[in-house]
Amino acid sequence: MRYAVAHERLLVLAYWFFKHIPSEILEKMYKSGGIYRKNGKQMNRFAEIEAFVAVIETGSFSAAAARQGVAVSAVSRRVDEMEARLAVKLTWRSSRGVKATEEGRMYYDRCLRLLSDLTEADNAISGLDGSVSGPIRIACPPAFGLRHLAPLANAYAAAHPGAQFDIDMSDRAVNLVEEGFDFAIRIGHTDDPALTSEPLFPVQYVITASPAFWHEHGRPGRPEDLKGLPAIVYKIGSDPARWRITCPDSRTVEVRLSPRFAANNGEILIEAAKAGLGVCLEPKYACSDAIRDGFLEEVLSGHRIGERLVELVRPSIRPLSRRAGDFANILRETFSTTPPWDDG
Repeated sequence: MRYAVAHERLLVLAYWFFKHIPSEILEKMYKSGGIYRKNGKQMNRFAEIEAFVAVIETGSFSAAAARQGVAVSAVSRRVDEMEARLAVKLTWRSSRGVKATEEGRMYYDRCLRLLSDLTEADNAISGLDGSVSGPIRIACPPAFGLRHLAPLANAYAAAHPGAQFDIDMSDRAVNLVEEGFDFAIRIGHTDDPALTSEPLFPVQYVITASPAFWHEHGRPGRPEDLKGLPAIVYKIGSDPARWRITCPDSRTVEVRLSPRFAANNGEILIEAAKAGLGVCLEPKYACSDAIRDGFLEEVLSGHRIGERLVELVRPSIRPLSRRAGDFANILRETFSTTPPWDDG
């Protein structure tokens, strides 16, 4: 039954695609005799469409080729053949990159919908025997990836040998569309219209230092006691050593510490804190192991700092594949209720 439904959907999609192509372009396609063949050779129309979409989204042939895992010449040839077949200029090319013409933008929008619907059709028909295969590309912060995403990915890959994980663990904001990621785990909300986001869990930031550091400097009983202490800070903003702390009575206190150690990687900061170099402010999901094992001690636990959300973010232009959607569901089930680092 599902085979019949998927086959019917593909036929409907093909009809919809050709029905909505502008008549002048469709007429040129027919006149060229190149809808299915060119010079007597069977053409891969979807390869052309995928190459064209990748070029427009990435802005260059080399980036499109890297995303698709093919030679630059192959991408260029497919786009050239598409423009020749349609007898319409779809791209403007310059030393600064590639952009769509007015006709190209119109054609891109139609192609994008077709590819999106085709992915949904693939998802509906694939894996009827329960098997999962193909790549799952994810970007996430290193601390979250190492401690919490990696064990889940390992278990999923073991259960589904056909799944191929490609995980970028860095604190940089990768371009999900241009670099071809399925989704990312990010701290903070995105307003990018090209991305769709959903909350996974709230971030609980904690103030920690090593037991030796607290023994030397004294454990603070109130936020004001942190003033001037050496701080281990994440390199973001103009003054990362200035912390706004909300007290249990809802009073907000702003204190400035003395930055001693700065980095743009949370793992380095946690190691510096364990070495006794200063006070550290990090998400609890990143330092809960060090707290549990006695390397770090949390202070001012009843206070709140920098409330933010961790979100699952994906490109709006395409649906998740079945395999990526399955793994995203595992993340939702694991972290949306009581995260494993939450000691309650």
